Parts: sequence; structure tokens; C-alpha cells
Amino acid sequence: MPAAAHALNCRVHAEIVRTISRIAMPVETELKLLVDPQYVTRLRRHPLLRHGRRLAPQKLHSIYYDTPDLVLWRRGIALRLRRSGARWVQTVKAGGSVVAGLHQRPEIETAVGGPSPDFAAIDDPALARRFSSRKLRARLEPVVTTEFTRSRYLLKPVEGVVIEASLDQGTIKSDGATEPICELELEIKAGPAWHAYQAALELLATVPLLAADRSKAERGFDLHRNIARKPYKARASPLTPNMTCHDAFQALIESNLTHFLANQHGMLESDDPEYLHQMRVALRRLRSAFAIFAPLLADDVLAPRVAETRRLLATLGRARDWDVFAAETLPLLTARYADHPGIAALGRQTAQLRSHADRAARRAVASRRGQHFILASGAWLLAGDWLTRLDTAQRTALLQPVMPFAHTVLDHAHARMLKRGRHFGRLTPPKLHRLRIAAKKLRYATEFFAPLYDDRRVERFRAALAHLQDVLGGFNDAVTAARLVEQARRGLTSASAREARGILLGWSVGIQHSGGRHLKLLWEKLRAARPFWT
Repeated sequence: MPAAAHALNCRVHAEIVRTISRIAMPVETELKLLVDPQYVTRLRRHPLLRHGRRLAPQKLHSIYYDTPDLVLWRRGIALRLRRSGARWVQTVKAGGSVVAGLHQRPEIETAVGGPSPDFAAIDDPALARRFSSRKLRARLEPVVTTEFTRSRYLLKPVEGVVIEASLDQGTIKSDGATEPICELELEIKAGPAWHAYQAALELLATVPLLAADRSKAERGFDLHRNIARKPYKARASPLTPNMTCHDAFQALIESNLTHFLANQHGMLESDDPEYLHQMRVALRRLRSAFAIFAPLLADDVLAPRVAETRRLLATLGRARDWDVFAAETLPLLTARYADHPGIAALGRQTAQLRSHADRAARRAVASRRGQHFILASGAWLLAGDWLTRLDTAQRTALLQPVMPFAHTVLDHAHARMLKRGRHFGRLTPPKLHRLRIAAKKLRYATEFFAPLYDDRRVERFRAALAHLQDVLGGFNDAVTAARLVEQARRGLTSASAREARGILLGWSVGIQHSGGRHLKLLWEKLRAARPFWT
């Protein structure tokens, strides 16, 4: 496409997005859960569905339209034509969010005469005018199709709450590739959205379910592009200066839950260890957010969340330790001692222990308890009933602007790190580890509150902090390697294997004693860095 035409199209479609954002569109709110086909019968027999009102099943055929280069999709817009029986419905969805499996997206639905887009049928004049652009319409074509059977149940779990439960089974298709559909959607028709989580938790008690962060359309467009999802890293902090402490707390918890769930599918289905690493990072950030805001909340508000976060972190942490040892530490020795039979034996034992730890981590995430953690966290976040447990003074503090609170948190974390680093040249490995933890807590607080301060000053401070933390992390990996080789020792019996153990322990000690001068320079640089919040 010529550059001028491409630029014109970008401006046209950007304007579409701006138009949609100004329109008061109805919002679809539904919780998506993946179901293993072997448990469908058990799900249908669950009392929650059996006692609901069964609606007529539907056979649904959907067509998603976009340009060849997916201009609409890249800008957060989905255009769908769906047939149910002889009736066609056109749906435009835009923007939206996903938290712990709960999808909320503005949408406009209009009955149309057939499977082709009919922009004149959209009853909002501004939106219809934008979508009637000839340049846009000329480039639209079918990109993804879905075919599935939907079993529907109308649930009324409590007074004033109506949930439509839809069990969908079928396929997603694009460019000859297919992917199966077997999922449950719990759409809120009336009442607070957190009741969708409550219904899911009731089902989860007897039926294995997985919270899902992707819609059928998202799965279809990934299939169309023939790309595997990449590990999802933490996004920029969602905080803004006009937030209260309460707003900031909710936004950070939501962001970290999104980070965690976005890596779940990859962690369960692929061999890329980065997915597990990112899930662990999300949990550590979540734990840090809990600790930061704990002084503003009643003790019983956070205790259950903190306990489950810590439990899951321990399991993922063991797997991550073996991933680092097998992928980063051991290859350094293998390259140097390629012909040493003991190093080879240690490598085989490491592979077994790593595999065992990875399987344990996957089981923990996919287990009923692991999914309960995600769904219960979503319900807890949306219900937000912790305000009712606070006295007047606590509630007033939580509803104060976040900026003064951020200043206090950063001051405290900075002072604690400086205290941990006193007499730096004489710090033992355990004390260096405590310094590393203090630096990490300050780094998380820095990243959380960064949008409240000047970007350049934040980045200079964060960079100095990150450099020190990276080197301290290398020291910690060496300490962890010594611990892991002691665990692997139980499966090593030959003299050469014991010699390999000695080689690795010697390497670990060497790493811990080397680089001291460089580490001290990094510490002095950080200690001299001017806090960006002052």
C-alpha cells in the first residue's frame, strides 16, 4: 500500500476509535471459563444449572470482518455478523477490559438482512457515518468464522441477580486452520458483576474450570495470524495523580491479576519458561501491592489473599529456581567441562528435578485451589466490601489522594534499603540477600507510583536501582545453585558425580566473592541518586 494511502487509512480508523469512545454503548459483562470436554456432562448435571431455567439451544454461525492487515482489530474493534436460525445480527464491539476472566466490552447489536456488513443499520449517526467510509468498506472481508452449539440456562442465584450461563461447543476457523471451542460464559443480565464469580466458584467446587482471558474473536485472530501468544510482561502502572488511595489499590490489584492470568494459557500449554516467570513476577508484584496498602486496610481484608499468594508463589518459585539453574547456570559449567561424566550426570538429574517442579507448578495453577485463587480474587476485587470493615478514620485515610501516601511509602522503602546496605563492604551473603529484597520492594513501589512523578527523574533512579538489583540477583542465583545441587546430590552416586558437585559448589562460592568492587560501585551510585519523589 502506498505510504500516503496507509497514512490516510490510519487517520480514518483512528477517528473511528475516537468516535466509538464518545458513544454511550451498552456494555457486555461476562465471565469466560474453559471446560475440558470430558467434564461437560458433569457440568450439565450441576445443581446450579439444573435448577436454572433451561432456554432453547442455539446453533450459531459467526463471521468476523476486517481488512487484510487487521486495521480494526489492531485498534480494539471487532465487527461480527452472527446467524441464529434464519436471523442475522450485526455486532460492533470496541475497547473493554479483562480482569480475572471477566470480560467487559461496549457493544452495539443490530438485526440485519444477511451475512454482509450493513453500516446503515447502526442507529447511532456518528458511528454509522464513520463506518460508511468507502475506503473502509472496500477493504473489509471475512477473516474468522466460528460455528458452535450453545446450551443456555437462566440463573437467578439471589434476588435481583440474573445470569445467563452459555455452554458453547464447536470450532473456530481461519485460513484453513481450526481450534476447538468448549467454554462456559456467565453473562450478567442484572445485578452486580461479582456474582458471575460467585456462580463460577459454586461450579468449580465440583467441575474443573479454567478462567479464560481471551474471547473467541481473540483466539480466532491469533489463529488467523498464525502466531503463538507471547509471554505477557507487566504493563506500565495504571495510576494517575487524581486517584485516591482506594482507586490506586484497586487499579494495581486489577493490573497484577491481569498480568498473572494473561500468562496462564502459555504456562500450561507451552515449554517456554518465560510464562511461568511472568506469572511469578505478577504474584510478587501482587504481594508487594498488598504490603504497600496494608496499613490502610483492616487486617482480615488482606490475610486470605496474602496467604494464597504466598502459597502459590512457593510452588512457582521452586519451578523457577530449577528453570534458571538448568537454562542459565548449568550450561556455563557444561561448556567448560564438556567431557566430564559427572557434569553430564548432574545435567540428567537436573532435567528430572526440573520436570518434576514444572509439573507441580502446572498442577497448582490448573487445580481447583489455583483457579479458586483467581476467581475469588476477582469477586473480592469487584465487590470491594473492605470499605465497610473500616472505621471512620481508616476510611478517610483510604479515600485521601494517593500522592502523599506514595511519598510516605517511597520514603519508608528507601530508608529501609539504605539501612540494609549499611557497612556494605562487610555484608555477608544472607545480608546481601536481605538488601536485594529491600531493593526489590523499592523497585516495585517505584514502578507502581512512577506515573505520579517526573518521567526522567523516575527513570534515572529506577535504572540505578535495576542495575544493583540485577547484580544482586546474580549473586542470589549462585546461592540458589548451591542449594539445588545439594538436592540433586541425592540422585548422584558415582565419584565423578560427587566431583561435579564440588565443581559447582566451588563455582558458586567464586561468584559470590567475585565482582565485589563492581557491586560496591553500583551501590554507591544508587545511594547517591536523588530520590525522584523529593
